[in-house]
Amino acid sequence: MRLPPHLAPKNRASPRLFDELPALRTLPWIPLAHAPTPIEPCDAIAGWLGRGGVFMKRDDLASPLYGGNKVRRYEFVLAEAESLGKKRIVTAGGIASTQAMATALFGQALGIPVRIVLFDQPITRFGQDAVLVDADAGAELVWGGNYLTTIWRTWRSLDQDSYLILPGAANALANLGYIDAMIELADQVARGEMPRPDAIVLPTGSSGTLAALALGAAWLGWETEIIGVRITLRIACNRITIGSIARSTDKFLAAHDPRWTRRSKQMRYSLFGDALGAGYGHPTPEAVEAIEQVRKLTGEPGEVTYSGKALVGLRTLARSDRWKDKTILLWNTLSTPRPAISPHARDKVPERLRFILDADPVA
Repeated sequence: MRLPPHLAPKNRASPRLFDELPALRTLPWIPLAHAPTPIEPCDAIAGWLGRGGVFMKRDDLASPLYGGNKVRRYEFVLAEAESLGKKRIVTAGGIASTQAMATALFGQALGIPVRIVLFDQPITRFGQDAVLVDADAGAELVWGGNYLTTIWRTWRSLDQDSYLILPGAANALANLGYIDAMIELADQVARGEMPRPDAIVLPTGSSGTLAALALGAAWLGWETEIIGVRITLRIACNRITIGSIARSTDKFLAAHDPRWTRRSKQMRYSLFGDALGAGYGHPTPEAVEAIEQVRKLTGEPGEVTYSGKALVGLRTLARSDRWKDKTILLWNTLSTPRPAISPHARDKVPERLRFILDADPVA
């Protein structure tokens, strides 16, 4: 299972993590991410932030197919699916889920069928396009409705040939992709591409990326604080859930390579909840305003669930007394490559889901 040559990363035989922890080479892995991803100053929005000295890690460019924070995860996850002989991927996500889009697109490129169970969230233009992308990529779309019926319909979708990717893909194996990313960042700091960051800011929901970056920073001996801008309710994203993810990843690494020593107790992270608004996927005036700031940074507009709220959190932190003289890194997790939507995409969306396309978007 390999990407077509025009999408495959060049000269990347293995992740940096395997150099540091060679026993992990027994794990299945396929190259998907074009790494290292660039680091750039956020000069285009310095006035909006209220200061300079803020950088951006451009994981939005992790793949020309579709970037963002699922690409590094899927190098391990999709490789495991293949090693287990699975014939189909099943996942679930919100209407505007970037994970759902990544799964549909990489499934199509790698030749593995995908079924996506979608749950309800406020309908945005980004979400309408996401459904069209999912369908256009050949994914089988199922309406989940609320969270409980989504769980039920996802479970009903599974059989012995199916590989399940839970929302967020935040399990221990997938998290290795972002411990690897921290080692990549350390290499870039050593080369002088930016100073060592005092804080790394990113949106967080299922929180696998946050937990992995914090573990990676602890492994490096950095005192960098990983700040997750919470994009979902506290019951789903809190120190208990994050701690559980970090401990399971910590345990997984220690079990697979004796060089890894437990680091979850040394993690430095915090959550910023003031950008959330009414809940997951709900627009706020500040997030809507930030959509254009994302365009200034990347050339493509943001959306209100992840990138918009991450920028709102970043602006608040950048203007605070605590961080005003510190180096901050925004970890950009929204894909800049946006797939072209074919004229026939709507015809591929099941009738049950076309109400999404016919709705007046809230943002």
